[in-house]
Amino acid sequence: MGRRTAGKTGSERRETASDKTIAGEYPDYQRKISATRDGLKVTFGKVRATWDLLTSGESEYQVHKSLPVQTEINGNRFTSKAHINGSTTLYTTYSHLLTAQEVSKEQMQIRDILARPAFYLTASQQRWEEYLKKGLTNPDATPEQTRVAVKAIETLNGNWRSPGGAVKFNTVTPSVTGRWFSGNQTWPWDTWKQAFAMAHFNPDIAKENIRAVFSWQIQPGDSVRPQDVGFVPDLIAWNLSPERGGDGGNWNERNTKPSLAAWSVMEVYNVTQDKAWLAEMYPKLVAYHDWWLRNRDHNGNGVPEYGATRDKAHNTESGEMLFTVKKGNKEETQSGLNNYARVVEKGQYDSLEIPAQVAASWESGRDDAAVFGFIDKEQLDKYVANGGKRSDWTVKFAENRSQDGTLLGYSLLQESVDQASYMYSDNHYLAEMATILGKPEEAKRYRQLAQQLADYINTCMFDPTTQFYYDVRIEDKPLANGCAGKPIVERGKGPEGWSPLFNGAATQANADAVVKVMLDPKEFNTFVPLGTAALTNPAFGADIYWRGRVWVDQFWFGLKGMERYGYRDDALKLADTFFRHAKGLTADGPIQENYNPLTGAQQGAPNFSWSAAHLYMLYNDFFRKQ
Repeated sequence: MGRRTAGKTGSERRETASDKTIAGEYPDYQRKISATRDGLKVTFGKVRATWDLLTSGESEYQVHKSLPVQTEINGNRFTSKAHINGSTTLYTTYSHLLTAQEVSKEQMQIRDILARPAFYLTASQQRWEEYLKKGLTNPDATPEQTRVAVKAIETLNGNWRSPGGAVKFNTVTPSVTGRWFSGNQTWPWDTWKQAFAMAHFNPDIAKENIRAVFSWQIQPGDSVRPQDVGFVPDLIAWNLSPERGGDGGNWNERNTKPSLAAWSVMEVYNVTQDKAWLAEMYPKLVAYHDWWLRNRDHNGNGVPEYGATRDKAHNTESGEMLFTVKKGNKEETQSGLNNYARVVEKGQYDSLEIPAQVAASWESGRDDAAVFGFIDKEQLDKYVANGGKRSDWTVKFAENRSQDGTLLGYSLLQESVDQASYMYSDNHYLAEMATILGKPEEAKRYRQLAQQLADYINTCMFDPTTQFYYDVRIEDKPLANGCAGKPIVERGKGPEGWSPLFNGAATQANADAVVKVMLDPKEFNTFVPLGTAALTNPAFGADIYWRGRVWVDQFWFGLKGMERYGYRDDALKLADTFFRHAKGLTADGPIQENYNPLTGAQQGAPNFSWSAAHLYMLYNDFFRKQ
């Protein structure tokens, strides 16, 4: 989801107790409770503390009741009294309004609700019953499994947020109860998954969530990054970045997310059969597809890499890549790929911090994954002691430039098998859309691109010795077989290895081999199976965000890949294992971000949208009575 902000580490950030007071830290906050005719309101002063508190100076929290009340205020406390004769039903509305415009607009709504509360309650009940009627369509699921599906539907709808600030469409945020995921913050990677699930019970909001992401797709002549036409920012939110005239810190254009947009858009179409929806989204998806090939394909072979945009966090004003060298208690920030190469060659450092590497891992959706060179010091020391080379975990970069020499951004000098597989699907779905929209020549071209990617994935990214798919290094010269380089086997196995199965790019023989690894108890078939690193991975840790924990999206991708290649029975067994061992699924507690592969313990943010989305998909596809 760490992948979440430009400067924070998501739900992994640890909060410590403080003796500071709100009044002392934010004297302008000026919270004030005032009595009204039918309740009270709390007003808030203007505070612009980027990472702590952002208020407009116009926000109000209002409480209104359906009968007159007398309210006495005593500091931050209040007492409300009403005269009630006989049996009375009391109705109350609660509104947190962030701008003066919202405050004004809400008053008519409040008056109408309190004038006919029974109508609104009935309408709300009917709306929720309709979600369940549309969404609960698996007759083979147990009551407990259906309960999980209901909780998933509740979670996704509960994280739905109306338009606000810079986000001009309804959206779904990862978790309204997770500090770094709340508000109306919107990520594309989450959106593709949320919308895929919500298409089945709330298709209008599925469409809106996707529209919200593409509303900030970079257009020709963009004032901030004209070199990134078609790019979709990693994070949009209420507050714009300073570069775009705001003061928000979370807004992030350092990277995008993997190419599953067309997969999501197509699922919405499959459910709704709305051809106008495809016509609306197709040109946006084409622009996004073209951006990947223009700005992230360093060697021009049609296989894009993960990377980082041109950004103040990644490079100097003149375009030199930034990195920090750490040795002992000293650290020095340097710049330039030539300097970086010299530092790496000498090896006189304890660690390197490279903002572009962080952004590239965010771009994958898997923040600290081993395949991108992330490994703890103790793990690396053990790896070296066992005969490995520290350089195996050092990543290299390349500048991507336009024909006129303009710096477009950076690529990791490795081609990622998951992104290649997602691009295979992207071409497949674009071809399908083009056919529906009467564009046969475009459909033909995308089918050709898909086939080229499938051939490359199976020729270059499958290692016959370890029987698994991996990223490949981009060497100075391509290999004789046309591959950019050899598979990066030394960084171990991860869920990227079953991405060709999920996307349908694998050959049957290679898929057979990968499934065997997935079902191996010494690799991925743990107490809760299909974690984000194999037990044999040198960087595995059961508590590490993307190097051990079980994320429900990667789990579902694995099961769908197995099913696609004839292993549905095995996939059903893994689904049963997950359902029995992932703690808290059927209880009243919230759906969590991820799970410990060895114990099943819940980890990460609560009320997490993409976990809910994939639990709903599991209910649809794999949950059934024993």
